[in-house]
Amino acid sequence: MTAIPKRILFSVAALVALLLMLNLWLWPNQQLQQSPTSFGVMRDGYKAAFDLLTEMHLPVARSFRRPKLLAAHQTVWFVSPSFLIPEKAGAEDDAREVTEWVARGGIAVVFGDSYSNWQALGLKRKVENSEHEEGERVLIKDDIGAPRWLDLPRLLHFGDSTDKNASRVIMTVDGKAFALEMDLGKNGGRLIAIADSAFLRNETLGEADASLLVADLAHAYGSPIIDERSHGLSAPSSLPLAVLDSRALLPIIMGLILAILWVFAQRQWPRRSLDDDAELPAPSIAGFVDSLAILYARASDPPAAFRAYRAGFLRRLRRQLGLRGDYPEDALLQRLMRDRSLGEDTRHWMLSGDLPNDNRRLVIAVRAIESYPGNSHENRA
Repeated sequence: MTAIPKRILFSVAALVALLLMLNLWLWPNQQLQQSPTSFGVMRDGYKAAFDLLTEMHLPVARSFRRPKLLAAHQTVWFVSPSFLIPEKAGAEDDAREVTEWVARGGIAVVFGDSYSNWQALGLKRKVENSEHEEGERVLIKDDIGAPRWLDLPRLLHFGDSTDKNASRVIMTVDGKAFALEMDLGKNGGRLIAIADSAFLRNETLGEADASLLVADLAHAYGSPIIDERSHGLSAPSSLPLAVLDSRALLPIIMGLILAILWVFAQRQWPRRSLDDDAELPAPSIAGFVDSLAILYARASDPPAAFRAYRAGFLRRLRRQLGLRGDYPEDALLQRLMRDRSLGEDTRHWMLSGDLPNDNRRLVIAVRAIESYPGNSHENRA
């Protein structure tokens, strides 16, 4: 069985590694895709809403910054944020930073959930479920657009409150408060609290008028920045950290290993060296002539082998004398006839046209021609 060359093996290995790295690079991030964020494509995510706003040619973006670091006079959507969950570490501080940022002129649109505690934002209201039969749509009336129908019979809404705060109802469902708006500070900041984020999710965005309600909010309060920090996501702080924390780390390591293997395959380490004390036979013209003669002697047709050898010898001689390859053979033989250093045996086999009829005479003829003084071993091809 013929051995496969190393070059082919390493080429195949490089191709397999390249395909593997490409596959890993294109492989979707399952953790993000299954998260209830604007990256999520599952039922609880809201990437469809993010893509919808993008297709509306709105400059929608994502934010991973702390609320106090947000620029004023921006619109930021907080979808089921962690600061509405009292048990979450740092929830109180984050909620305070949001209200302080709104007081500087920001617009915060906060979407709640069944577990949301709105008191963190100064709203002393509880949330309740709408009482509708399964399959029955609910009507959203608001001050920012046309009435919208939602296919969400268990939609949450805010309960009644005797709290004398500055909030005003801007959306209702069944006459109950669905969205509240508060003015904070003297810089035009507004906090919009929406009781339920269900209509924003991938599962329901395509149902009834849910997508239209999302568009109404974007037109009413400006192009939104979607907050993702409240879901535990953060932007990489440096390139090394981004690489170490990404799926690209494995392909990079594999590429380095492959490069090291290729280097070692190209150059052995440590380099092979001959033993300085090794005694090797010195090259000699006799050994070369004997081996060549024996090779020709093994031919089954000594005359044909001699003709082939003689033609090759004349080609080498032309090159050695600096003659062109098409230099006539008759002219070359005339030059040899005038050469006084040409021995009798060499002259006979070169010029007489005699051919050896057996292997013994073939060896004698080859040795005679190779002994020509002008035929130096160093100039042989």
